[in-house]
Amino acid sequence: MTMKFGVVGTGAIGKDHIRRITRSLSGGEIVAVTDINPDAAREVVREYRLDAEIYPDETGLIEDDRVDTVMVTSVGTAHESTVLKAIAAGKYVFCEKPLATSADGAWRIVQAEMAHGKRLVQVGFMRRYDPGYEQLKQVIDSGTLGSPLMIHCAHRNPWVNEHYTQDMAVTDTLIHEIDILHWLVNDDYRGVQVVYPRKTPHALSHLSDPQLFIFETQRGMVITAE
Repeated sequence: MTMKFGVVGTGAIGKDHIRRITRSLSGGEIVAVTDINPDAAREVVREYRLDAEIYPDETGLIEDDRVDTVMVTSVGTAHESTVLKAIAAGKYVFCEKPLATSADGAWRIVQAEMAHGKRLVQVGFMRRYDPGYEQLKQVIDSGTLGSPLMIHCAHRNPWVNEHYTQDMAVTDTLIHEIDILHWLVNDDYRGVQVVYPRKTPHALSHLSDPQLFIFETQRGMVITAE
């Protein structure tokens, strides 16, 4: 059986998924693409020699009967709308993080999927499948080293472009830590504090950099994430 994908957003992340599906994995085929920049969509079809329809927008792609799964790799602020349309059409969805850029938006998607009565949506959180994180979770769950009291982690991006906004530090970057940390320790968050230390002179003018997030879990563990 071949899973047929329609890709919404053919920028760097979208192209990376297309590359894997066409060149590294078996059982998948790209049959439709769309991007806010039509030239980008045409370029990816040419580069990967895809036999794919290029749609002017996501609506036609989602309605295409050949599309089994909608892959959402567009800008984060557009994810909610696309995912909701795909659910309404009964299509499976792989959505890159973030699922939505607000808690209300994410909850609307959850409610729409529940109303549909079938699990359709997967979010692109890959760390739970990384061998290093799996090994770390096994150690924590085993209790070999005792119960964790504090966790410190650091997320380093060597650079971001000028379109990276302050809120994206959470919705596009810290979101990985938000997902993985409570899974590692089998605990949920109770509160969070954000601290903006002295700014590095190398940061873009509109960004606070670095940023420090202090989480407290339901069982009283403290997690700091830079």
